[in-house]
Amino acid sequence: MLARYPRPGFVKRRLAAEIGDAPAADLCRAFLSDLHRRLADHPSWTTYWAFEPADSPFAEEMGGVDRCFPQQGRNLGERMEAAMGQALRLGHSSVVLIGSDIPHVPQGVLEEAFCKLAEGAELVLGPAEDGGYYLIGACSVPAVFDGIRWGTAEVLRETVAAARTAGIEPTIVSSCYDVDDRESLERLRADIAERKVEGLPSTRAALERLPVLR
Repeated sequence: MLARYPRPGFVKRRLAAEIGDAPAADLCRAFLSDLHRRLADHPSWTTYWAFEPADSPFAEEMGGVDRCFPQQGRNLGERMEAAMGQALRLGHSSVVLIGSDIPHVPQGVLEEAFCKLAEGAELVLGPAEDGGYYLIGACSVPAVFDGIRWGTAEVLRETVAAARTAGIEPTIVSSCYDVDDRESLERLRADIAERKVEGLPSTRAALERLPVLR
């Protein structure tokens, strides 16, 4: 998992512009807590946290020092490439990378991604509804991180094109939405209230602390 230490002014800047720095950091910490609760002890995989900034107390507070390592790279692509490489160098045969802004990610999608890789898929992508992707999986570091216009609606399309240029046909799993602005946050709140999403007690509590969303 790629993650940032939940410090006000450092995380969820788009969302923070709408609800404030401190509430955005509170939500970020809640997302991390729920992701850790849901995914860290799953019997089918080992969860690692690639975090920033490197001098933050992320490892001590969030994931445990033995399962955390600092992110490396100048942009998102380089950081994802480095994180996948680090996980593979630790001796794992495959890696699935997600971000920390999808506390509601279905476990079944992650399990499906690992199954696809075990069955021979070279690259697995989970499309995000904003045109990017929320999940990328591979058995070796794929050549799909250079020349991508990160943060645009073209990320998925450009990544698929880069994969095909490298002779790789991506396997696509179910789409999901990131929580990075007020609209998607309100969507998550509605999904929790309607029990479309369960198992997010920290996120539910953080949402209840947000008067603007009540």
